[in-house]
Amino acid sequence: KNSRLREIQSQSTQQPRQNSSSDDDAESANESQGDDLLRNSSKLETEELNQNVKRLVRYALACEYQRLTIKRAGIVEKVIGKQRCNFKLVFETAQKRLRDEFGLEMVELPSRVKITLKEKKAAQKQRAASKSSSTYILKSTLPPEYRKPEIISPPIAHSQSDEAAYMGIYTVIICLIRLSADGQISSHQLEKYLKRLNLDKNCGIGTTSDVLARMKKDNYLHEYKVHDDELHTSEWRVGPRGLVEINSEAIAKFIHEIYGDRISDQVEKRLQRSLALSSAVDSETLPGPVNDA
Repeated sequence: KNSRLREIQSQSTQQPRQNSSSDDDAESANESQGDDLLRNSSKLETEELNQNVKRLVRYALACEYQRLTIKRAGIVEKVIGKQRCNFKLVFETAQKRLRDEFGLEMVELPSRVKITLKEKKAAQKQRAASKSSSTYILKSTLPPEYRKPEIISPPIAHSQSDEAAYMGIYTVIICLIRLSADGQISSHQLEKYLKRLNLDKNCGIGTTSDVLARMKKDNYLHEYKVHDDELHTSEWRVGPRGLVEINSEAIAKFIHEIYGDRISDQVEKRLQRSLALSSAVDSETLPGPVNDA
C-alpha cells in the first residue's frame, strides 16, 4: 500500500511539470511566430517604400525633362495611388536619392503673384488654409563648374544650341522684369527692349511670339491683361519657375558679367536696391514646408 501511494504521488507531481513545459513551448512558438510576422511586415513596408521612392524619382525626372511642374496631386495619383503610406517619408527619401545619385533636388515653386481683386481675395482664403503651392521643379545641386551642356542634357526635343539660346533669352527678359519698377513691365516696354536687342520679330529659335508663349507655358513668365478706358494692353511678370531658377544672386552675377570691371558704384547701388525691392515682393509668395498627406 505504501509503495502504491508513493507511485500515485509521484505521478501527480510530474503531471503539472509536463503541463507547464507544454505551456512554455506553446508560448515560445507564439512569440516566434509574432517575431516572424513583425519581420515580414517590416520587409513589406521597406519594399513598398523603396518602390514608391523609385516611382517618385522617375516621375520627377520625366516631368523636368518636359519642363512640367511636379505636382503633389500628381505624386499621389501616379506614385502612391491608393496605398496608405507616409507622403513626407516617401518625398524626403526620394529627395535624398535625387541629391546623392543625380545631383538634383525638388524645390517648391512660389505661388503666382495675384493681380486682380478676385485673385487676391481667393489667395487670402487659400493662405489661411495653407501657404504651400504643392508644385515643384528639379534644380541642380552640382557645383557651377559641372553645370555645363556637355554634362546636363537639354530637355526633350531641343538641341544644346537651341536650349542655350532659349536660356539666354529668358534670362535677359527675367532680369529686365525683375529690375523694373514693381517687378513688372508693360508689353509696349518689353517690345521696346526686344527691338533694341534685335529680337522683336525672330529669336533664332522661332518667332518672338512663339518663344514668349513657350516661356509662359514653362512658367518662366506670366502675362496678364490690363483694361483701361482707352486701350487694352498687358503686363509681364516673372513666373514661378523663373523666380526659382533666376534668383537675385543669379541676376547680380549676370549683370556683373555684362559690366565686368566697368561697373560703377552708382550702378552697383541701383542694382542692389532694385533686387532688394524685387525680393521683398517675391517673398510674399514663398511656400511653406512639406506636410504629411
